[in-house]
Amino acid sequence: MTLVIAQYGQGGPEVMRVEDRDIGPPSTEQVEVEQKAIGFNYFDVLQRRGLLSGDEPGRVMGIEGAGVVMAIGPKVTDFAVGDRVGYLKSQGAYAGTRLIDADLLFPLPRDINFDIAAALTVKGFTAFLCAVQLFEVQRGQTVLVTTAAGGVGSLTARLAAHRGAHVIGAVGSEAKREVAHENGANDVAVGLDDAIEQVARLTAGTGVDVIFDGIGAATADRLLNAGTVRRGGTIISFGAGAGWPKASPDAVALRGATVLAPQVLNYLTGPTELRAGMAKVFALYRNGAFGEISPARYALREAAVLHAEVEHRAVSGISVLVP
Repeated sequence: MTLVIAQYGQGGPEVMRVEDRDIGPPSTEQVEVEQKAIGFNYFDVLQRRGLLSGDEPGRVMGIEGAGVVMAIGPKVTDFAVGDRVGYLKSQGAYAGTRLIDADLLFPLPRDINFDIAAALTVKGFTAFLCAVQLFEVQRGQTVLVTTAAGGVGSLTARLAAHRGAHVIGAVGSEAKREVAHENGANDVAVGLDDAIEQVARLTAGTGVDVIFDGIGAATADRLLNAGTVRRGGTIISFGAGAGWPKASPDAVALRGATVLAPQVLNYLTGPTELRAGMAKVFALYRNGAFGEISPARYALREAAVLHAEVEHRAVSGISVLVP
């Protein structure tokens, strides 16, 4: 038997239940993983609310984690019992032990601990996707990160600063201002209106080179209409905290801008890409591009507490669940 956090219905943290389940042995191409750390993502909150997927009573929550291989199916050749592994974007992560297809795993280097792995899978790869692969941030550029105290936002701000950019961070409250500075932001705005005003002042009205947005909804339109991104600049909407990101074609055309809303799985279509991508993320971490990472740790059975604290904005940054 293993402890899991299952979702029954859609809504607040009250739909989350702690259960014990028998997961059985791995099938032909599966691996059994004893989890050491489980990543928390805002995706989990949106899915729980019913904003990203339909209702599946009893669904085990979560999409990323890291641990140790305990058993393998008869056709698994890439991994052996005792291997350290991680994964991202695989439903069923809120569990002490789980089964997962071997093709969804990547090997976890010995110098990367489990908490760091759980913190850097979805969020680290998304930051890499934003600030390196889709838009290669260069020294001397100016960037705006709209959620500079959040999970992906904090890593993206740190990565952009490491690459030599002038980072303007936007946060949701005065209490998070210092967090954004610690994440590499040279200037910090509280709220989107303040961010628009600061960008106009700091860039003499020309706008930033790129915006990394974790708010979503109509944020891109507001920033385009305000001239917050320069003509020919780029907006990358990596999150949907306020709703799925969208942008008016007219607003995009008027600025001559590029607006992207990338989904991680579109860039990791198989095990080769997954493992190569995570190797690049871990290399960036070793080189100091993400700075010091110390995730807040919550017991797995207290996952509903973490969800409630996030929704009440009592916690920011990166958190992991520990079985």
